[in-house]
Parts: sequence; structure tokens; C-alpha cells
Amino acid sequence: MTRTTRRAAIAALTALAAVAAIIAADLTPPAAAQSEEETTGRIVARRLDDGRVEFGWQPSGAARVLPRQRYFPADATVERWLRSSPVEVDGAEIGRINARQSEDGRIEFAFTPTGGERILTDARYFPTDARPNRWLRSTEITISTGPIPFVAVSAGALHTCAIRENGEIECWGDNGKGETNAPDGEFTAVSAGFNYTCAISENGEIECWGWSNYGKLDAPEGSYTAISTGGSAACAIRDTGEIKCWGDNFYGQTYGQREAPEGSYTIVSAGGSHICAIAETFEATNTDDNTGELECWGANDAGQTDAPSGRFRTVAATSGHISSGGANSCAISNTGAITCWGAKRNWDTDAPDGIYTTISAGGSHYCAIRTNGEIACWGDDEYGSTRIPAGSYTAVSAGDYFSCAIRESGEITCKGYDYTGRLQINAPPGSYTAISAGSSHACAIRESGEIACWGNNEYGQIDAPTD
Repeated sequence: MTRTTRRAAIAALTALAAVAAIIAADLTPPAAAQSEEETTGRIVARRLDDGRVEFGWQPSGAARVLPRQRYFPADATVERWLRSSPVEVDGAEIGRINARQSEDGRIEFAFTPTGGERILTDARYFPTDARPNRWLRSTEITISTGPIPFVAVSAGALHTCAIRENGEIECWGDNGKGETNAPDGEFTAVSAGFNYTCAISENGEIECWGWSNYGKLDAPEGSYTAISTGGSAACAIRDTGEIKCWGDNFYGQTYGQREAPEGSYTIVSAGGSHICAIAETFEATNTDDNTGELECWGANDAGQTDAPSGRFRTVAATSGHISSGGANSCAISNTGAITCWGAKRNWDTDAPDGIYTTISAGGSHYCAIRTNGEIACWGDDEYGSTRIPAGSYTAVSAGDYFSCAIRESGEITCKGYDYTGRLQINAPPGSYTAISAGSSHACAIRESGEIACWGNNEYGQIDAPTD
């Protein structure tokens, strides 16, 4: 798949290794000087007293560099590539070290340069009988580096994941459950949930990582085109149109980890305790119609799964749970009007009049964009999250108690509360093309392909990669 094709695929759906693994210490002299676009070095590794294997990068003629994530787990899945956090030399990211457990017990190492393909060398296996605390190193390699733009971003509760143009996923923020330990590979879609993340690989398969409670990581087999992670359950649409759900089934969100209601679907949205999807009910006499009937399932104590009749273009289920009064959904009909249903305990779910093109659900409020670019927000406004200023906008994303939107000029406006005591959170200046709001932070992609994040940073969730 070319970069152009991959970018199109991502837009439509909304490393411990390049080089060699270690066999034994090599006293080969350092290579010659490196250019601004190239660097030379070796992968180094040693066995610790506790049995783990620590690894790093040894630039030619310079001090050893140890990435933040640099320990190969003793219980790693055989033949599955894992990767380190970014390796930085002189302040610039050059790539990631990759590693995997071989069937014979050895650890195979490689290196993936930023913007390049994984590099393997002849000496790339760390021996099973290596002496503890002795650094071994691979043969020397030369890598070319260059930043790769981001093309998609998804903010979870306390972490964020984004896809680069080459399909690689970067995650940052709270990693208490491994939710930022993104797997190696190329992906076309990603959805960050609460303490876990799921993504669709280039071949259509789903991979999930993070907290495994309720079976949230037990993604089904098959080929998929769209995915949505909720509070503790996730759903994805197969390439044949059927929906498969997995995770918590306390309220029937996953239909007992079977297929969701029968039929072919085009859009799915997983909320805190319920799920809604749009069925592909095209009429033969109107094949250009991209609307369908609604199906919702899961918790229904407040009528949040009592979907209205009619044909709809898109649907959004709130991340709020039953106890918060945020268990409801809204959808844009085939005429552009918005209909909402479910809990109204703390706030009114009736959307303002108008013709809309897109909608975003927060913890207890919604925001949508009209055809003329104006934004309307409604729901819980205790912290001013629905008070987006007048103007023309191209994108909007609602968090728990705040909302952010991209103006036609590319600038971002935010209103609300980010749990740090501020009633307004300010986005960095600049021009942006995409945005995603999490529980108390937000991230957006600049026109240059770089990512900027702002808001609550208690768990490092706004510490995005600098390239």
C-alpha cells in the first residue's frame, strides 16, 4: 500500500529493532562521520539479574542511548514484534528498536528508522545463555531518518494514540495498564477507549492492547473496516458489513460476544454502556442514498437504546454511564435534522433546530456542525462546555466537560473545564486539520502533520511526539 493510498484509507474511516540482534561483543571500529540525514550505530542489549533483557542504541563514536521503554518482557508472545519508545540522538528522533521472542528462546532484534522500513542484520539474536549485566551489540548499521506526518488521532480517557502516514501508531499518556504500548505494524484506523486501545491493521485484522478486564482485548478474528471503543466494550464492522462486539456484556453490549443485531452496517458508535449503529438499508430505487435505519443495544434503563424510526446518516453515543445521567444518543437524519433519545436527568437532550453534517458526543453533552459551518452544542453546561463562539467551523470534538472546534481558518477554539481548575482550556496557536477530545485533554493534527495536545497532563497525555 502506498502512502497516498494509506492516507486515503485512514481519512475514509476516520519498534525493538532495525538492525541486528546481539550475539556477542564486537570491537569493530566506529564508522565514519554521519550526515544530517544518516546515522550509524548498533543495537546493544544485556541480561539483567531479574531475567529481563535491557536494550538500547549505541551511536558510532558516541555514548549509549537508552529509550524510555527498553525492557523486553519475559512473557512476550512468540514471534510478535514489540518496539521501544523513540530513540533520540542529539535531540532528534531516529526510530525505534524492535524485538521479538523466537521459538528457540532467543530474542531477535531489529531497527525501524523514522520514516523507513525495518532493518535486519546478520547478527541480530540475543543468546539465551548471555552473561548477566554484560552489554552485547549487533553489527553496525546506517539508517536514514526523516519525520513522518500524522494523519489520524484518537484521544482516550487519559491517553492518546495517532497514526502516521506510513501506518505506524504512536501512543502517549497514562500507561498504567499498557494502553500506550502500541504494537508494531501498519494500521488504517485506531480508537482509544478507557485504559485500552484497539486498531485495524492494514490487512483488516484487529489488535487491542491495554487493560484486559472484561475481555476488552479479545478482539474477534476477521477483516474489518471500522471500529469504536466504548467504556468497557468495543464493536467493529466487518468488510462484509456485519458487526462484531467484544468486552463487557453486563448490559448486553456485546450480545454475549456474538454478532450484534443481524444485518449489514456502515457506522457504529460505542458509548459508556450502550452501542448504536446504522444499518445499510439502501433502496434499489435510490442507490445514492447513504442513510440507513438505527439499531441500538445494551443498557436501556433510560431509553438510550430505544432508537427512533427513520433513516439516518450518522450516530453518536455518549461516553457517560447510567449513574451520570449521560446515557443517551443523538443521530443526524437523512434530512440533516438531529434526533436525540435517552436520559434527560441532568440536562435536555433536545438538539437545536438546523441542518447538520457532523456530530460529536462528550461525557454529557453534544456538539454538531450545521451545513453553513456554524456550531451548536447542547446538554450539560455546568462548566461552559456548550458555549463555542459564533463563527464557521470545519471540525468539532466534545470531551467530558469541554468542547474544541477547528475554525475555517484552521485555528482551534475550546470552551469548558479540564479538571485542572481552569474554566477554559486554550489550544496552541496554529492551523489544524483534525482534532480529538479525551476525558480532560485534547490533541489535534497541524497542517504540517505534527501533533499538538493541551489540557490536563496528570498522566502525560499531552506529551505528544515532537516531530
